[in-house]
Amino acid sequence: MDAKKLAVGAAAAAMLALGGGTALAAQNNATEATNDTNIKGTVAAPAEKGGEDEAAEAKRLEGLAKVDRAAAEKAALQTVPGTAKDAELGDENGYVVWEVEVQASDGTLKEVKVDAGNGQVLAQESEEDEGSEANEAAEGPEGSEANEAPEAGEATK
Repeated sequence: MDAKKLAVGAAAAAMLALGGGTALAAQNNATEATNDTNIKGTVAAPAEKGGEDEAAEAKRLEGLAKVDRAAAEKAALQTVPGTAKDAELGDENGYVVWEVEVQASDGTLKEVKVDAGNGQVLAQESEEDEGSEANEAAEGPEGSEANEAPEAGEATK
């Protein structure tokens, strides 16, 4: 009976600890975005047009933004100190936002989402550097046999 009470008490303590951690994380107004459905802006984006590239989308959203690129970069850098590398307008969850790429002081890349209506930082997330030209060059050419191990029974050169 005592072991059962102890197990129930330990489970309750673990649930309280996890709930407390969630409350602390929610206090940060520029949270790490893991799910973009949490992003709520102040400027509604029009319905997306199928087959539209990012440049065309940014051009379409340009007239709706009340905050310019410089103000969005400034807001992003107040949240993530570093250097603004790029900024473009985008549609996140049906809202117009600035997506500002920041090279943080520690060298990591962050994407900071700024409301295009009021300049408030909505979210930030670490950017994976996958697909970058520098990263691809470091990996070497794809399909290069020089980087592959010989298969079983295959003669080495």
